[in-house]
Amino acid sequence: MHNLAKIGSGVRWIAGAAAVALLLSAGPANAGTREAEAFVKQRGADAIKVLSTPGLTDQQYMREFNDFVDKSFDVPAMAQFALGVYWRQANEAQRAEYLKLYRDYFVGTYAARFRTFSGENFEVMGARAINETESLVQSRIVRPGNQAPINVDWHVRENSSPKVVDMIIEGLRLGVTLRDEFSGVIQSGGLEVLFRALRERNAKFALGA
Repeated sequence: MHNLAKIGSGVRWIAGAAAVALLLSAGPANAGTREAEAFVKQRGADAIKVLSTPGLTDQQYMREFNDFVDKSFDVPAMAQFALGVYWRQANEAQRAEYLKLYRDYFVGTYAARFRTFSGENFEVMGARAINETESLVQSRIVRPGNQAPINVDWHVRENSSPKVVDMIIEGLRLGVTLRDEFSGVIQSGGLEVLFRALRERNAKFALGA
């Protein structure tokens, strides 16, 4: 039986690195990329504010973290990309269930790791255009001591408002990694196998495992 302990092995370190921070061919900066850069800077400041708030209960922390996710990430777009060709094959009920399972998985994965960081600094290095509505914002996490910084690029898409649709950590793209891992599970037994694995992983998050 597949489970997300195996599925998540390829992205476990990404989750830890990307928790605080908030490569594609890209062109020069324009008004859209400047907006994307400002957006990532603001979301990074908001993340640090959550991290530095003393005495938050688990319930308060999760409420703050869910608000941070909703304001920062286009989770439905990320979920659809991760499912790849299987999104088109899923019926309406399966899509609805998958979107909820993916969101719970995303929040559960990052919420636990987000809270373990302390003493890191988040620096935005610049931004480049991908196309008229998408930009790549480059940043790094500066860690205490002599630890090497972690390079994090944010793929930001502008629709009605800017949202992050993917992350690239030290050259490894989260969306592609998840899509490959999800596809491998689905090929072993269909969508229900993936759904079952996501349910099991999310249940462990709920128990703090």
